[in-house]
Amino acid sequence: MVNNTRVNKIEWLLVEDITCLKEHIARWQQLILETESNLFCSPEWIMTWIKIYWQPSWQLKTIIGFENKKLVAIAPLYIQPSKTLISISKLLPLGQGEPEESEVLSEFQDIVLLHNTESIYNELANKILSLTFDSLYCNTLLPNSNWHRILANFKKTTFTNTGQRYLITNNQDYLLTLSKNNKAKWKSCKNKLEKLNTEFIWVSESDYGKYWQQLILFHQQRWNKKGKLGAFFHDDFIKFHEIFQLSKSVKISVMLIDHKPIAINYYLTDHNTLFFYQCGWDEKDHANLSPGFSLHIWSILNNPFENYDFMSSDLNDSYKSTFASHKPEKIYRALFEKSKIKNILFTTIKKLLHKFK
Repeated sequence: MVNNTRVNKIEWLLVEDITCLKEHIARWQQLILETESNLFCSPEWIMTWIKIYWQPSWQLKTIIGFENKKLVAIAPLYIQPSKTLISISKLLPLGQGEPEESEVLSEFQDIVLLHNTESIYNELANKILSLTFDSLYCNTLLPNSNWHRILANFKKTTFTNTGQRYLITNNQDYLLTLSKNNKAKWKSCKNKLEKLNTEFIWVSESDYGKYWQQLILFHQQRWNKKGKLGAFFHDDFIKFHEIFQLSKSVKISVMLIDHKPIAINYYLTDHNTLFFYQCGWDEKDHANLSPGFSLHIWSILNNPFENYDFMSSDLNDSYKSTFASHKPEKIYRALFEKSKIKNILFTTIKKLLHKFK
């Protein structure tokens, strides 16, 4: 985050029309580059999300700040009105709030600021509070985020630790950081793989389509076998990623035996981070080779970016922790309620309606 001293007064604009928001994309992207903000704050990600998930009843409420006509702040927000007996409106970051069965997991989203000063936090807090809404939800917040700093000043905000983040910041001497058991496991896997015609690759863009379809097949077979829908169950999820791949912010690593894909990892990327997003592997014929584990180790060792981010995991999820030697970073869900009584009534009615369906 850039930490400059503010000199000029910021002029604020409330954008309530998607066409108008599109007019600011170039300057928004420039702000992302200057602040080195992550992928999920970018217009490429958020505008793709709008293209797939936007509903006519939703209301755009994005706050933009200008300093000498230069875009220096953006809080991409919108309102979801309820469809129940009590009218209640939720304020959410753009990129969150889509149906659960097709959600794409916009993680670590934030308000993007060129200047991270107390005065701008106060100004933005007042701008957000001036909007008409009943509750504000933010998921997968990092503790050092601008969102966290702003919401912490709202007396009625509650923060819940919902997950943890494992981030590997340097692949130098990475194998030395593994536990004794995982060092032995990797050695055993290598010995087995060396006896086979095994190859690890980063897939070229021209071959993404082929491996994308194989990834979907591997992933869905595994989760359907467990009686679950799998991430690729919904067409909107697939459509989102097929459009987003055009932004050239994805990478795919593959483990091949005899030129046949055995394991596939799908990543999202920004200026310095490889975000592990989805995976699939052949459980039928090659489970004894620990293909998922082996491909992760190779991908970490050959990561072309500074960071390897496992993204959020459940508090009790242990498999991601096996790849990182340090303690994970906590991830929070924030809830701010303007009218607690109204929200309690809304929740109660919602539960009753669900009970008597």
